[in-house]
Amino acid sequence: MVFALFKKKPAPAIGSCEANDAVRAQLARMGDDGAATRHVVHFAYPDKTADMSRRDALIGDLKAKGFEVKDAVHEKGVTFEHHRPVTPGDFDTLTSELRDWFSARGWDYDGWECAVAK
Repeated sequence: MVFALFKKKPAPAIGSCEANDAVRAQLARMGDDGAATRHVVHFAYPDKTADMSRRDALIGDLKAKGFEVKDAVHEKGVTFEHHRPVTPGDFDTLTSELRDWFSARGWDYDGWECAVAK
């Protein structure tokens, strides 16, 4: 039981409020509260169960949702971009929905990044 005190806490699920809060904490350390509209890039990669014949349809669905979609550098993944604030609330809802949407298609949502806006 003593060893449980030293056990590393699991990382929050990518796309969760907790994971997004960690990114926002980094932004806050640089003077950015997340409220300004900025360029946001999301990442997703197929897992071993993904039906790659559906990749073009997946890209089409992302474009229909208003994202600009590009090929990721690795693993036949995609990056998809838009401009928006990253404050809690509807942004967290979006990333949670993206995680679930990709999971249902055999893909892994791998989070997001953005530039610091002051």
